[in-house]
Amino acid sequence: MRTGHLLFSGVHFFMISLLLGMGVLFLVLPYAPLFRMQLIAFIENPAGMCQWIGGIVLGIGMILFAAAFLLSRKQYVRIEMNGTSFDVDEKVIRRCTLSYFRERFPEFEPLSDVVVKGKSTIEVFTSLPAPQEEEFFEEVEEELSALLARRLGYQKPFTVTFVES
Repeated sequence: MRTGHLLFSGVHFFMISLLLGMGVLFLVLPYAPLFRMQLIAFIENPAGMCQWIGGIVLGIGMILFAAAFLLSRKQYVRIEMNGTSFDVDEKVIRRCTLSYFRERFPEFEPLSDVVVKGKSTIEVFTSLPAPQEEEFFEEVEEELSALLARRLGYQKPFTVTFVES
């Protein structure tokens, strides 16, 4: 799972838990008079506890905002060719690999994702229609390597990970 998806899943889980907790609180509140009195007393006399809670919530919010900002940046692969270097967006690589898998398996819609690690390493995740032999995996890797070299000039090794769908 990509880090961006993991962060989104964590925030989503936190928000759902918060909403469910608030729903349960308001459903149970009429039946808990002692808790209701303590809640009213806390709201009327917040003391230092509100500052701690506010600081913690604000800190968590700032960390989540910074993480979302850092994870939403585009990923590029630096390719050097004939003494010049240029950056290629991971979306270009994703489209290139997806078109390859669609040509190779026209009857199957592959799930394909590309992850750029650092500035020079590509990892391709894809699913296959049925279990295959080891020779098949080597052939796909060689064809994909030739395609990336021909279209983008990418000569470095990369990783292809086949996932079961």
